[in-house]
Amino acid sequence: MIDLQPEVEWYMRPYLLDFLIELHQLFRLQPATLFLAINIIDRYCAKRIVFKRHYQLVGCTALWIAGKYEDKKLRVPTLRELAIMCRQAYDEEMFLQMEFHILLTLEWLLSHPLLEECLQLAIVEAGVSNQVTPCKYNRSLSDPLLLKVSAVTAVGRFFCELSLYDRFFLTVPTSLISISATLLACSMLGVPSASSYLKELLRLLAGLELSSQSTLGSRSSSTSSMSDSENEAPTVMGPFLLGLDDNAIATVRKIVLMLFLQTASLSDVLLRKYQALGVIPVIHNYSNRHPLTVQAVFDSTKQLQADDLVILPGSDLAHTADVLMMLAQELAPHQLAPPPGFASHATLPLTPPLATSLLVFSLNDNSSYTTPVLHLDLAQFSSYLPNLDSDWALPIPLSKTRI
Repeated sequence: MIDLQPEVEWYMRPYLLDFLIELHQLFRLQPATLFLAINIIDRYCAKRIVFKRHYQLVGCTALWIAGKYEDKKLRVPTLRELAIMCRQAYDEEMFLQMEFHILLTLEWLLSHPLLEECLQLAIVEAGVSNQVTPCKYNRSLSDPLLLKVSAVTAVGRFFCELSLYDRFFLTVPTSLISISATLLACSMLGVPSASSYLKELLRLLAGLELSSQSTLGSRSSSTSSMSDSENEAPTVMGPFLLGLDDNAIATVRKIVLMLFLQTASLSDVLLRKYQALGVIPVIHNYSNRHPLTVQAVFDSTKQLQADDLVILPGSDLAHTADVLMMLAQELAPHQLAPPPGFASHATLPLTPPLATSLLVFSLNDNSSYTTPVLHLDLAQFSSYLPNLDSDWALPIPLSKTRI
């Protein structure tokens, strides 16, 4: 994709993402709109050469198309607003031309499995929620169950947006990213529903494998039967849309580790957005409660970034991922000695400077828009404490926050 572009480089992608996330917040668009816009950008860049001076134009036009596909008409930005947000680098006619060119390139196929849709499916299948409609932030909710759903949705959505920044997540299925985000969110909030559901699926998978082996052993195998089995579609099990097997579990483990590793390099835009929603305190509190697991993840940074890494069952990385997903217990300090120089109170590394503060798309120093920052009181969520931990912080006061 970007590797084949003559001018666009991978380091430019986070800057464009920060810019689009700020626009997405400013116009209060639906979460699915952002994920569809990024999907349109990636598919377009995989088929067409994009010059550096047009990269922001492609991004804004993709957000405009996604907004018209997913959002209410009143919230879709106008051409004039888009031109202003881009500091008049492009006129309104250029947005229209780019829209037509993107739609022709994609053959007018916009519908695609998105992270938001897979996230909602994973939350429902895991038993966190008994409703199939997405969680809205603009509804006043007093039911503890709905507050729990909102909390899991917020943290899971944070990890889904975080996955947009690293190229590794472009190589794995969307459904597995959403499943991993749900498992991480439930683990950090002390909600055992997702991990219990995954354990049940694994037990069911083991039973199916035993029954299939006994069936194959009782009959003679032929070339035609083997060929037919290879061409069969994978059996969908809950949110595992591409099937559940050992490879899927290994991929989920690596995604979980990579997602947590990405929390060390949050951009200021993402940090500010989810600090206001109360998600960042949840991550910090989890890190302070599980310092050895956190340190094990960051000590394995180079190993995780290897393209050919395969996480084998029973390995240290597999155990660390299982701890992050609440599938295993964290080893006690006397069972796992910390490395030399390890601090007892581990905290997440410092965040990098604001991405959009750098001159990437424009020569002007000042932005023509400001991002709304919400100041919220997290104390009002004391009614829902999933693990009775005083350090736990529940995100998102739904009666005040809108996305």
